[in-house]
Amino acid sequence: MALLEPVAEVTVTVPADAVGVVLGDLAARRGRVSDSQARGGSVVVGATVPLAELFGYATRLRSRTQGRGTFTTRPAGYAVAPATAGVSER
Repeated sequence: MALLEPVAEVTVTVPADAVGVVLGDLAARRGRVSDSQARGGSVVVGATVPLAELFGYATRLRSRTQGRGTFTTRPAGYAVAPATAGVSER
C-alpha cells in the first residue's frame, strides 16, 4: 500500500535573469519541471509540485524575483508520497 499526496500543476512566469533561482527552488520543493518557454524577456515554467510544498511559495517567489515573478496553480491529482523515516508500513 502506498501513501498518496495531492499535487498541483504550477505555472511560474519570471524574468529571464531569475530562471535558475526559480528552478532550484522548485527542485527543493520536490517539483518536477515539465515545460519551459521563453516569451519576450520572461520565461514561463510548468511544473508539478506537491501541494504541501507550496505553502509560502508566493512570498519566496516574490523575494527571489524582486516582486516580478507570478504563478498560478491548479489541482493535478495525487502522487505517491516519499517514504518517511520512522513510519512503518502495515
